[in-house]
Amino acid sequence: MTTARFFRSSFAMPTLALATVLCFSPFVRAQQPAAPAPIPTISATGSASESRAPDQAEVTFGVQATGKTSEEAQDTLNKQMDRVIAAVKETKLPGLVTQTQGLSLYPEYEQERGNARSSAPKIIGYRASNSVLARTSAVAKVGKVIDAAVAAGANQIMGISFTLKNDGDAKREAIRKATTDAKAKAQAMADALGVSLGRVMQATTGGVQARPYRYNMPQGMMARSVMEKMDSPTPVEAGDVDVSADVTVEFTIVEAPK
Repeated sequence: MTTARFFRSSFAMPTLALATVLCFSPFVRAQQPAAPAPIPTISATGSASESRAPDQAEVTFGVQATGKTSEEAQDTLNKQMDRVIAAVKETKLPGLVTQTQGLSLYPEYEQERGNARSSAPKIIGYRASNSVLARTSAVAKVGKVIDAAVAAGANQIMGISFTLKNDGDAKREAIRKATTDAKAKAQAMADALGVSLGRVMQATTGGVQARPYRYNMPQGMMARSVMEKMDSPTPVEAGDVDVSADVTVEFTIVEAPK
């Protein structure tokens, strides 16, 4: 029994020694491949934009109401906003949809006079507000939404936006133009350096954005008394939607033969 264990141990020692020699041998390390030399490249970033006529318009309007109690302010607001939304929907504009954008209810405090300061501010009433967005495909008739909303009791018009229902085609066209611009810039650098462009190493988009045309009302609201004095419909001129793209392309460099 003892002899058999000793016999197995006598073979384990040389194996371990051989592994140690292989791991630390300078000859083995010398066989490792050298790191490849970096490939010289030229990279350039191109930009482009594409303008498209909008095919939908959005108007954000709102109602503010006050009351001695929070329930009174909210109830007054709800009734007034119901009338406004009903009037907007009555325009029956193509593709018209409405959706709530924001709700708020907060107390109003008595203004302090002179240097008198009470330990706790006195609540004198409540103010409630509700804002709604109306969207329609009738871009040229979006002014009717404003007129209907204000006539029914809306006392806030936050702004108008003109957008695209589907901006995919415009974005792809902007990317194509930006890529062409990037290649032209890279070619200009290559010509100045006396080299040629090789294959494309990589190409990335730095960002593609569709910026709606927006018109914000002064101070975010329009006085109802001014609107009521207007005899003609609200004129609204739509602006183009700008779609922009940035593309970066990297090329290998092919040196001219000497």
